[in-house]
Amino acid sequence: ATFNDPIAIDAWTKFHEYINDAQLLVQNRFGTVINEQGVEGIKGILFDTHGYAGTDWHPDGGSFIQWGYRLGKDTLDQQAHCPVDSDLTDSSTRGTFTHARNLVGESLECLVRGPKSLGQRFNDQLPVATATDVLCGAGLPSLDYQDPNVVSTDPEYCADGDGICHYYSGGFDVELHERMGWVEPLSGIHMNAVQAELPRCIRFADGTSSNRDVVHADVANKLSIALCSFMYDLFGPNANTC
Repeated sequence: ATFNDPIAIDAWTKFHEYINDAQLLVQNRFGTVINEQGVEGIKGILFDTHGYAGTDWHPDGGSFIQWGYRLGKDTLDQQAHCPVDSDLTDSSTRGTFTHARNLVGESLECLVRGPKSLGQRFNDQLPVATATDVLCGAGLPSLDYQDPNVVSTDPEYCADGDGICHYYSGGFDVELHERMGWVEPLSGIHMNAVQAELPRCIRFADGTSSNRDVVHADVANKLSIALCSFMYDLFGPNANTC
């Protein structure tokens, strides 16, 4: 994306250095834990937020928060892979949560779309304040909406002419920074990462600044509860991550 432009390269490098610096602060404050595979990971989560238009889902934009774990719709297809771990038996690098999914008592299936997944933890706090769309903020995937492959082709949710709506499965940043050695990708201590694509009904609310402030405050509170409770269950009450 830098097109070999020196100024763009410098900006790109500094952006990723800032992320790594923040990760180091979390590591130094909260420490690390070794999972059952002997992999060391930081007691924390890299939470990467984006926004999507979602006009293929609905003319006014989609409703779902799309949680991305670098697992495509094919991998999350319950007809082919249930639990989702069954598609990853030969790989320790596919998907995010490469550290968390091997902690004692955990599995990728439960972490991604179980009752204690981030998507479901947010769902359990719905509706979003002042939202006229009762589906606004619902998690995909989550326990309520487990299979992006099914939901994204269901005309109840997807209004696209070809009958297939786009699911954002997680991008470059969560892949690059799930290891602390980001200059040499896939090296160093792990840090569990997740991407959240926020819908227009959260980002813009009803278009007025007063309503947008209310929605943003409410969503920030709900996200903090979801993330903090997730880390509490993942790392234990003594980790003091929140």
